[in-house]
Amino acid sequence: MLSECLKRFNSALKLFQDKFPRPDWSDDFKNNLVNDYSFYSARIEDEKLQYGDTIKFLNDQLVKKGKMKSLLDVSNHKEVLLSVINRYEEFELTEDSIKAIHRDLMNSELSWEVDFKPHLVGNFRNVPTIGYREPFFPNKEYVPHYNLDIVMASYLEIFRTKFEAIDNSKDDSHLITALVYFHNKFLNEIHPFADGNGRVCRIIMGTILMKNDCPPIFVKITSDEDRFEYISRIVECETSKSDMPLIEFLATGMANYLEEKVRE
Repeated sequence: MLSECLKRFNSALKLFQDKFPRPDWSDDFKNNLVNDYSFYSARIEDEKLQYGDTIKFLNDQLVKKGKMKSLLDVSNHKEVLLSVINRYEEFELTEDSIKAIHRDLMNSELSWEVDFKPHLVGNFRNVPTIGYREPFFPNKEYVPHYNLDIVMASYLEIFRTKFEAIDNSKDDSHLITALVYFHNKFLNEIHPFADGNGRVCRIIMGTILMKNDCPPIFVKITSDEDRFEYISRIVECETSKSDMPLIEFLATGMANYLEEKVRE
């Protein structure tokens, strides 16, 4: 049995794969995919980003100086994502590989939204942290920092098992289901780093997509309304104790993106 949203994703992915087989991807084609993924991922964190200026900047075109910090941050996101997906076949999800992504992504003070903590670049946080969601939703408490090593070790084994067992013909083992499980546990329960958790999470997701013959794609997040919908689905997962709200959101949004690419 397969949910309608996952059936649609499967159909859209097949159309994309038929029209754009990976061996035929040009550097420009892959660059455009990575630009989009980097923007939509970063737009979740930074409401100042605008699609047009960001894509221009990522393509080495001139943009307004006032947005430079945000643009440099998304450019760094792109470079880290590219470095990982360019060797996606050898990527393994381990504590070391996760910390390496964080180290590459967060080694500049400009990348931090909170106070820069050089000793926590590439290391799990050593302080408690809270996800601030007010006024729309209650704040979120994450795993206590003193339990992180044990919790991460336990969940890494579960994540790897789910990624190794992906089967797009079934709801419970579908690629999107596995990604959402990882997303919700890593980002919204564990939150292992002092900053940069969302960006690290989505870089790993993009790499897992590539490992499963899917391009690095994400839901189009271009407005505050899109961002609010994404966060609302995460909160709905928590309150309903089900990953399905985010599965539906990602599967539908990613199918939309794939279908648009096929029509271009």
